[in-house]
Amino acid sequence: MNIQKIFEAVDADEMNSPLQSIIWELEQQDYNVKIEGLVVTAEDMEDKLFEDLERATNEFCIEINKENLIQKFKLVFKDYHKFYFQCY
Repeated sequence: MNIQKIFEAVDADEMNSPLQSIIWELEQQDYNVKIEGLVVTAEDMEDKLFEDLERATNEFCIEINKENLIQKFKLVFKDYHKFYFQCY
């Protein structure tokens, strides 16, 4: 996972949800993404299917899968476009 590209994608798209930008960039890196155990796409985020979840919490358990290599981490938001990755 190229974390620098994720931060750049979020910085380049200040008008949209940072979570949507993060998912979009992970997809560009050929990852399949799960948030809180649910498979998601950037299109799902665009359709605002997770808008309530975004408002309710500032932490998300993320699982990414590429070529059967699974990585899990927490995405923690400190502010609207300020976040960090945390191992769990």
